[in-house]
Amino acid sequence: MPKFDNPADLRRHLKKAMNALQAEVIITTQAKLGSAAVSPIDTGRFRSSWFAAEGAASSEVAPEGADSPNTDARELRIDSDKEYHLTNSLPYAQSVAIEGNVVSKPKTWFTSFRNEEIPKIQQAAARVIRQEFDL
Repeated sequence: MPKFDNPADLRRHLKKAMNALQAEVIITTQAKLGSAAVSPIDTGRFRSSWFAAEGAASSEVAPEGADSPNTDARELRIDSDKEYHLTNSLPYAQSVAIEGNVVSKPKTWFTSFRNEEIPKIQQAAARVIRQEFDL
């Protein structure tokens, strides 16, 4: 880790690292949820409707015919002191994700992703940030 003589410099360095870590987790999680490997696909609109937002959940949904993953998380200016949400606001999203009403994936696809994949995403992001910020 770099040496800091001024505590304020150390604080700024750690704040940048925390912001980068949170951004990496949000962006990667959104990308994975938008992939055909994770989200069930019929038309592609469901996987295109994972939206990232600061402060409150987004009510946005992908338009009919959308079939490519949403990447709006990349546009956020992440501040680790703020709260972020990654949501899918399609009327049937809860039925697909929480209730498991899908045919193309196991009924537990979302719970498995949340419990197994998100911790892996967090660990991988921590390794990247630790190296990038020399922590």
